Amino acid sequence: MSQWRVTAEHPLREVDGLDYERCAALHNLIVERGWTASGRSLSDLDRRTWWECYGGDAELLPHAAKLSPSVVAFLKTAWHGYASTAQPPHAFFRYLAGLCSPNDLWENVNYGKDEDDSNRSRYVTLYMANWALGASHPLGLVFDEQTFTAMQHISIHDTSVTMNGRQIWLPLELILEGFLDMIDQGKALAVDSSYNGKQERIEPWIMPSYTVSDVDETLEAFDRLARAVETRMPGAAGHETHRLSDAIESSALSPNTFAGQFLVRAREICFSQIAPGLRIARQQPFTSIDTEEGKLRPVLLFESSQNAYQDTERAPWGAEVPISPFPWHFQAITNYPAGLYLTETDPDGVHPFEDGCKLILPYAIGRNGWARTSDGALFGEKTHAEGPTASPVPRSTRLYQQGFNHFIETHDVQLKHVLSRWAEMVEEGKWTVDVDGVAGGIQKWREADTEDLWQDYQLPISW
Repeated sequence: MSQWRVTAEHPLREVDGLDYERCAALHNLIVERGWTASGRSLSDLDRRTWWECYGGDAELLPHAAKLSPSVVAFLKTAWHGYASTAQPPHAFFRYLAGLCSPNDLWENVNYGKDEDDSNRSRYVTLYMANWALGASHPLGLVFDEQTFTAMQHISIHDTSVTMNGRQIWLPLELILEGFLDMIDQGKALAVDSSYNGKQERIEPWIMPSYTVSDVDETLEAFDRLARAVETRMPGAAGHETHRLSDAIESSALSPNTFAGQFLVRAREICFSQIAPGLRIARQQPFTSIDTEEGKLRPVLLFESSQNAYQDTERAPWGAEVPISPFPWHFQAITNYPAGLYLTETDPDGVHPFEDGCKLILPYAIGRNGWARTSDGALFGEKTHAEGPTASPVPRSTRLYQQGFNHFIETHDVQLKHVLSRWAEMVEEGKWTVDVDGVAGGIQKWREADTEDLWQDYQLPISW
């Protein structure tokens, strides 16, 4: 099976159309992994293909006429029998219930700018979204038969973003590989009937709010950053040490949270500036805000000496209305430090991610039209508008964010990716180091909106 996984040793293949062999193999592996992890026997797995389940050539020829040969080949190879026979029901993945029925392949798909009824077959809803996630008008994974790429849509309302003409669609095998990577790391977990946790099970899938790998890989990234700075500091290392656990009182850290695990286990550093204009936080601005039981407040990890910038949005009546990077119940606090925050979360909710983070700057960037999120969108662009984007609106909270997430809905960028990029910036000499640590000051982040350097501040698409 390893030859089908998408890795550096086995990269994407050059094929005509959809790489149906690889995609079917990855699809079937996801089915098998979820089936066995949920306590079911492989001997009970219905391995009939989608094509067999819906009557084969005799019944499906009218549909096949609108599908590319490689998509037909995929549907003749990918297992679908389990979806109609399993008791209790078995969803293909956390976000996707399973392959669509023939009558749903062309339902609920927005038309491209050059599409009409005579050419409607271009966009195929290959997988149906998992309705249990509570999205308004669930859609699914849509496949473009012209470019042979795909995009996951939790809701039909996503299509105005994904089909704006600027979004990057991905080969189907990359999306399926992303799902398998989540399973490998325990980010998406199939559980059996003995599961009694608080998170709602979307049969059989739960999504833990963080994993052992999340903590370990974030600690490794922080250690890499610290070592990169310390080995480049002029002269002997300073005598004063700093610990991440200084950012918050130990009594406020639950050992069962990502923040509790990461902050307590992170190594000491012998410098003060962890990134341009940022040091280990000495305050927590949101501790006075009451939250519902079990929900976690934002945690300030690295702070600036300046306050966060207040982004605004023009209301229909013309006024500039403040917009906050935090939910409404935190908006009573209007002055708080710029810096890097672990964002608020509900560990038992539908979208429970404790390792998501947000860098909030003391000024907005993006006016020059270079700063971009991972999906290629300009900061402050109207993502729902078709065609070339209008003048972007500068924003203070978009740096390093994913934009439209191709794999997971409502997930701020993982902290480990930001720390790894910071380490790269030091290792490659793009950030310099002085006696206090990373030099440059808080104005250094303006480089993210320059023609020559914006790519240094854009992270790759990930989950």
